[in-house]
Amino acid sequence: MELCAPTFIVEEVANALWRAVKLERISEKDAKMALEALGDMKIELHESNWVQASHELNMACKLNLTVYDASYLLLANKTKTSLITADEKLYEKAKQYFKVTYIKEYP
Repeated sequence: MELCAPTFIVEEVANALWRAVKLERISEKDAKMALEALGDMKIELHESNWVQASHELNMACKLNLTVYDASYLLLANKTKTSLITADEKLYEKAKQYFKVTYIKEYP
């Protein structure tokens, strides 16, 4: 399986791990190990630009999503792949327009 994501996923994941460390759910060492493991997964990162951001904003407004969520949807569409999400609200809003898989339904 090939994985791809917008480049900001790196900061999103790092921020989630930072929060987990601050809430004492995991150690800083474990957070760093998680980042290293994710780096080893060879996720193909895709840069954005102002034109792409305009498309993301348009989609976010149309589907009442965050621009972040819209960027994942548009990237999946651009790469002709399915977005796999654990966000049920995102799944429900996007499924009629995009190829989206809800993680609980993933084989």
